[in-house]
This record gives sequence, C-alpha cells and structure tokens, in this order.
Amino acid sequence: MAKCSKTTFMILCLAVRIFMVFLGEYLDSKSDGFKYTDTDYNVFSDAATHVYNGESPYKRHTYRYTPLAAYMVLVNNLIHPVCGKLLFSLCDGLMTLILWRIFETINAAHQESTYLYVAFWTFNPLTVNLSTRGSNDNIISLLVFIGIYYLLKRQYVLAGVFYGLSVHFKIYPIIYSIALYLFIDADFKAIKAGRKWEAFKAAIISRNKVVFTLVSAGTFLGLTYYFYTVYGYEFLYETYLYHLERKDHRHNFSVYFYMIYQQFDDPSSATLALASFLPQWGIVAIASVFLYYDLFLCLFVQTTAFVMFNKVITAQYFLWYVTLLPMVLVNNKLTNEHRSLGVALLIAFVVLDAAWCRQSYRFEFLGEHSFSEIQTVNYLWFAYTCFTLRSVLVCAKVTITKMIEDTPAKLKS
Repeated sequence: MAKCSKTTFMILCLAVRIFMVFLGEYLDSKSDGFKYTDTDYNVFSDAATHVYNGESPYKRHTYRYTPLAAYMVLVNNLIHPVCGKLLFSLCDGLMTLILWRIFETINAAHQESTYLYVAFWTFNPLTVNLSTRGSNDNIISLLVFIGIYYLLKRQYVLAGVFYGLSVHFKIYPIIYSIALYLFIDADFKAIKAGRKWEAFKAAIISRNKVVFTLVSAGTFLGLTYYFYTVYGYEFLYETYLYHLERKDHRHNFSVYFYMIYQQFDDPSSATLALASFLPQWGIVAIASVFLYYDLFLCLFVQTTAFVMFNKVITAQYFLWYVTLLPMVLVNNKLTNEHRSLGVALLIAFVVLDAAWCRQSYRFEFLGEHSFSEIQTVNYLWFAYTCFTLRSVLVCAKVTITKMIEDTPAKLKS
C-alpha cells in the first residue's frame, strides 16, 4: 500500500504540475497584461541564452544567482522554452519522495497519516504555483532536504555535499549551519534526562561534525572559487555581496518596505539594511542553541524569523518555511487539540495574502498609489507571522528528531 501510495502521489504530483505549466503557457499567450510566468523565469531564460551564446549569465540585468541556475535552464535553448518549468516540476516530484522517506521515520507511530503530511506540501497551491510559474526556490528546498536526509542517515559526506550546494545555490540556508552542527553526534540520552547544558557542552566537537563541516564548506568554497575564476568579481557581487546591502524600493511583503522606499536615496537607508540582520541572526542563534535536538522545529523557527525580519519578502520566501511546516505539525497540537486554531491561522494566511494581492493589483495594473495600504497589510503580515510562530512554539511537543535507520527492525527498536 505504501508503494502504491508513493506511486500515486508521484503521478498526481507531476500531472498537476504539467497541467499548470501548459495552462500557464496558454494564459500567457492570451493575455497582454498579467502573465502567469514568473519574472524570475524570464531572467533565468535570458541568462541561459547568454551562456548558450558563450557569454556570461551576468550580462542579463538583475541576474543575481549562481551560474548553476542559468545552466539548468539551458534546456530551454536546447529543447523548448517550457522545459525549465518542467524541470522545476520534476524537482517537486523528487522532493515528494524525500519528504515521504523522512516522514516514515519521524511519523513512524502513525504511518497511516503520512500521506496527509506529504500532501500538505505536494499539493499546496503555493508550491504548485511557484514551480509551474518558473521559480527555482523549490530547488534550494530540495537540496536542503536531501542534505538533511543524509544527515539523518549518518552519511555526513553526502549530507555536507548537498548542504554546501544548497548554500551555494542561495546563501540563506547558511542560517542552519549551527543547528546542523550541534545535532550531529548530540548526546540525546543526556537531553532526554534533562541535562541539556551537559549535552550542549559535549556537542562542541566530534569527528563527524568536522567531516560535515569540512565537506559542506569545501563544496561551497570550491564552487565559489571555480565560478570566480570563470566570471570574476561580478559573480561574487551579484550572487552574494549584493544581498548584504540590498535595498529594494519595489513593493513587497516586508515590514521595512515603505521605510526603505521613503529613504531609498538617503545614506542612512544602507545602515537600516544592515541593521535588519540583527533580529534575524539573534533568533537564529538562540534557536540553534536551545532547539537543535528537535531539528525540524529549530529550522522552522529560524527560517520563519529570518523571513519575517528580512528587508525584502516575496511569495517565494514563504516556501522556505512552508516546506518545513509539515515536519513540525507531526508533533504539534495544532493538528489535534488546537485544530480550530490551526484552521484559523490557515484562513488568516489566505485572507492576508488576498488583501496584499488586491493592493498590489491596484498599483501594478490600475496605476493607483496604494503603497500606504500595502504597508498596512505588511504590518498585519508581520503581526500574523509573530502570532503564528508563537502558536507553533506553544503547541509544539518538543522532542528529539529520530535518525533514519536502514532497516525496519532498527527503526522499530
């Protein structure tokens, strides 16, 4: 039955996405205004065309990604312009398999409900929409989860390779580094006995920690050095350094948006851009130290805090923590004792998203100045995210994340 369920999920996962890809192509061909295809996909495609012609992908204005993103979309030049979206959709299918395998371990006591948690991600309108519109953020999530999968299997070399690759692909997964490091070879017996400080001190260094650190850092630095030799400083700046000083006056979900917009040409706005890192990294560090043994809860808290305090927030950023949410809900009262609260939070998400899109539509398509209204919704988004994060933490049944064993016998023991 499990095999049948996995097969069914894979077929449905790919069928839904293929349908949406070609529906999007049809809608784009009939519309002169709103386009289903994400702007980023056009950026990837243009950059890939430059590579195809033997040029730098950074000749495409606003291309601020690793060259690998452009290389992947070379299929558009070699086969058909829609193939990049189909490739991203295939990555969603691989993600479904990885999630299912992890859930077989962390949800071992209730295997009958595994499909529900996997479905939460696989058929989530957000995840379907992003990959079929041509956003590649699902690839970063896939690389992170493959890294976690191998880490839970104690295969630290492979875990390091995929984690290092994920950080190279987009720098934000570096926020997980401390938590992943502390989780490896942690003294779970001491943690269960309530001796958490003793366990923390014992988790400072071990052979496996060193292996994971060296491999992940080596993968990241190796790729970075290679592309630096190919594309020079432009690669370093556009892919990494730009994001440290990034100021975006275009409308987005960030609580800082309107302030940055109003002070965009003021030198103090650069200070604001850098200062926004303080609450982000403060919460990331605290979660790493106090929650590392409940790995998915820790990563969810880190990601949510990182996104909510970010200078720029687009819909793709929601995917970063929504991908982790099913893993958290396995051991959370929001799925049973406080289910009504969970449903209310879901409804609030949809309502706020609709409210933001309404104001964004007024600005982009009707030409109305709705920045004040957009920022009002942003404040509500920030308050909502704070309350949601608090609710998840209050309702969480903090536990130790299980390792993935190779045999059912070991898993049961």
